Amino acid sequence: MIPVDHIPLAAIVDLVNEYADETRRVAGETGDPYPVVGAFEPFDAGRDELVTLANELHGVFADPVSAPDRLNRLADGLGLEHRLGADGRLVWMHSGGGSSLSAAAVAALVDFVDEAGSARLGICDADACVDVFVDTSPAANRAYCSPRCHSRTRVARWRMAHRHETSTNRDRKTS
Repeated sequence: MIPVDHIPLAAIVDLVNEYADETRRVAGETGDPYPVVGAFEPFDAGRDELVTLANELHGVFADPVSAPDRLNRLADGLGLEHRLGADGRLVWMHSGGGSSLSAAAVAALVDFVDEAGSARLGICDADACVDVFVDTSPAANRAYCSPRCHSRTRVARWRMAHRHETSTNRDRKTS
């Protein structure tokens, strides 16, 4: 059994948002080079491995209801299990099936879902965005991947309402 390294949730979100086929397609980045995600350098993962993992994890974020089942299947495929460490605390170990990066990402998401629930995983509500996020807000009401997407959506809704209001007022004046 191999110990699983810790990986921050923010790095997992970066991986999915920068490497998943769907996020790149919707953002119009399919022809762009893949960025370097510094948190993954110690894992020595190749681009194909990063894309495959990002695509698998995008599905976890896309459907929080089925996230526990998806994570369990991924964990089983990696041979992930808890063991008692030398200090008597539970640690993640994996059998070596699959990559260390996949094991670290899945273990981090399993721990998060165990602590906070799968409803805290999501995809941006903005019309032209499918980026993922982890909702760590106290109110558990996050709906956008970033303040920028939230702001764009609010402005677009305001403009649409304002256009409708303006055209309604114009129609009243001409009748």
